[in-house]
Amino acid sequence: MSRPRISTFAEYLGLERGMSPRTVEAYGRDVARFLDTAVEQGVLKTPDDPSEWPLLDGRKDLLRAHLGRLRAKNYSLRTLDRHLAAIRAFYRYLLVHGVIGNPPPNLRTGRGGREKKLPRDLTVEMLAAVLALPDVTCERGRRDRALLEMIYGLGLRLAEVVSLDLDALDFPSERIRVLGKGSRERILPLAGLARAAVEEMLADRLAPAERLDLRDGRLGRGLSGQPLFWGRPGRRIARRTVQARVAHYAGKLAGLQGVSPHTLRHSFATHLLEGGAGIRVVQELLGHRNLSTTQIYTQLDRSRLRAAFDLAHPRAKEKKRKRGK
Repeated sequence: MSRPRISTFAEYLGLERGMSPRTVEAYGRDVARFLDTAVEQGVLKTPDDPSEWPLLDGRKDLLRAHLGRLRAKNYSLRTLDRHLAAIRAFYRYLLVHGVIGNPPPNLRTGRGGREKKLPRDLTVEMLAAVLALPDVTCERGRRDRALLEMIYGLGLRLAEVVSLDLDALDFPSERIRVLGKGSRERILPLAGLARAAVEEMLADRLAPAERLDLRDGRLGRGLSGQPLFWGRPGRRIARRTVQARVAHYAGKLAGLQGVSPHTLRHSFATHLLEGGAGIRVVQELLGHRNLSTTQIYTQLDRSRLRAAFDLAHPRAKEKKRKRGK
């Protein structure tokens, strides 16, 4: 530790809290910056005098000022979280040793204290290649194709696609009823490739008369409450099976790793927005209660944003022409 004023705090972290040397060093730096802020705010005369540390007791305003100072330097929420954790540990240290009488000030860096990470998405071409991989000459391949088409084609959550029943289908109106988070129901369009894939899958399970009834909007006896997607015959498909099948086909395509059902759902939203769909429409299709949840899907990375700008904006084209002369 480069600054001896918090050497005993470092010993507390290492010996009593069992933290790694790297974490101890980082916490020491963070607390040192906090004490510097305390001097700037007039709470302490010097950061090196432990006899003044009782003055830190209950100073939530000081912690707010320190966070404001860090935000002004454009630190990420993850870094701010670490600073807060270090300061809370320092306050606990002071409390344990009788320097202060109150627990650490309760303050957060922001919503949930975490940045929302943008989920990965696949390009339209990559998705088309993945969806073409199931072997539709066999029953499992037809089921897998329907699974992929439904997740990507409708933007379904994993839990939603697993819980679908035959009752949810409304072929005459080309719609499907989906039960989302909080038991909120939404009606989604079921047409095109997704509908075709589902009908091909059901041809393996239903008698011709039952399929005709379903197409006409009538659910035959004994079919009510039956799952749309089966794992083993007669049993609803398991979540882990859906995850495994998605990862399997993504892995076959140039060894893509880390692809999940949520990747397909995110790709659905991203491709809709890129195709010109309004964010409110996408919010409704995804079943998000708050628009802020949907807005994460609008975060195009810089390279794609720059590529779109270079392609579409007349001034960018003009600049390119001048460079080419």
